Amino acid sequence: MKAKANIMVVDDDHSVLEHFDKLLRQEGYAVTRVDDGRRALSLVLDNPPDLVLLDVIMPGMNGLDVCRILKAHKDGRFLPVIILTSKGDMESRVEGLRLGADDYMTKPADPRELLARIEALLRIKELQDRIAGSLSEAEDKSVIDQVTGLYNQLYLAKRIQDEFKRAERYSEPLSCIAVQLDKDDPRGIDDEVIKQVAEILRGGVREFDIVVRSAPERFTILLPRTHFTGSLSVATRIWQRLKAKVLIAAGKHVEINIGIGVSFFPNKGVTSADTLLDQVDQAVRKARGAGSNQICLFQHTTYFYRPDMKR
Repeated sequence: MKAKANIMVVDDDHSVLEHFDKLLRQEGYAVTRVDDGRRALSLVLDNPPDLVLLDVIMPGMNGLDVCRILKAHKDGRFLPVIILTSKGDMESRVEGLRLGADDYMTKPADPRELLARIEALLRIKELQDRIAGSLSEAEDKSVIDQVTGLYNQLYLAKRIQDEFKRAERYSEPLSCIAVQLDKDDPRGIDDEVIKQVAEILRGGVREFDIVVRSAPERFTILLPRTHFTGSLSVATRIWQRLKAKVLIAAGKHVEINIGIGVSFFPNKGVTSADTLLDQVDQAVRKARGAGSNQICLFQHTTYFYRPDMKR
């Protein structure tokens, strides 16, 4: 850890900066020297160091203000801060710890004690980073479908709320497509086929569209900033690609039926993310009920069509 750690030293006294720079580099640390509180904040936000050694008394923005802003900034990472105070400045020490500083030392700091405290905090940071990484990985896994690598229903439930709020706030359109697969087999559809369908869907949308495996044999696609005419174009393209694709499982050609439902915002009756999902669910059920390989656009009156493969 020590050989890779980058320590930012913030002090308006250049002789102090020089002293700490020499001491820390001798121990194998990389050092960033800063003589101004505001510049330190800018550098930390752009390229966070592993630890900040921060003088309290500086002109302009003092060390306590810098500490307060650093500790209020939430980006999921632990940034240790050691504040440096004068020998009799108990008030600054207490205030620094109250603001979230992880340790303090009086100036002039004993080099051996300073290095020991830095090493202790870096060990804590390493542990915290590992925990945060494990939690992030676990969270990622919880919203990923293990068969296709797409997002799952858990992710959809949250993401559609966010997208709908944004669409409402900025008066932007939002469309939703449901793709239901059916096969005349009580055992359902093989994972091999599901994977092939997932790849077709990925390739049929824009990079910022959201493709979700929302049920074992259903996919849901969110199309931000897309009117119903654009969503019908996407639905048609997906329908044509799925019908043109020779789906293979266990070395054999597999025939599946496709029902596609489309809903959109703004539209009559769509007042929330839940109603947008409810309408796309009704649309896909109507598409299946009207016969195989149909597309149903949900409006106050439903509209069915089956695309031409030549289009």
